[in-house]
Amino acid sequence: MNITYLNALPEVENKFKVKLQEDEKVIFNAKLTCLGTETGRCLGGPDSKMTVTNKRIIADNNVGVWTVDIADDIVDYTKVESGAFIFKSMYILVNLNKEIVFNNETEKMNGFRFYFNKKDIIKFETIMSNLLK
Repeated sequence: MNITYLNALPEVENKFKVKLQEDEKVIFNAKLTCLGTETGRCLGGPDSKMTVTNKRIIADNNVGVWTVDIADDIVDYTKVESGAFIFKSMYILVNLNKEIVFNNETEKMNGFRFYFNKKDIIKFETIMSNLLK
């Protein structure tokens, strides 16, 4: 995992006002069109947002906040495209090496589906591909 790449990226505005740790900077943030689990369960709609720092990914659906450590928790990512025409769907699947328990410990997930607008999916995919080289 190329953490040096993340540290070299320029800092961007902390649009969603996430609380940063020491030596942490925001390198990407975006409003999501949808947020889901790796299996496709919807966690949040178009009010969801994500912030990527040089250390963490923070996903927020305005009800809950999920935080994963980039170096320790992320296994891989995949850009997934399915359907056609108005039924076309595209998202980035980020798989984790741990299980996250949520919703009063009644539900579990091992990854996220991040649905972006087109310009943001390109930026996020670039970050992930350079990170996981």
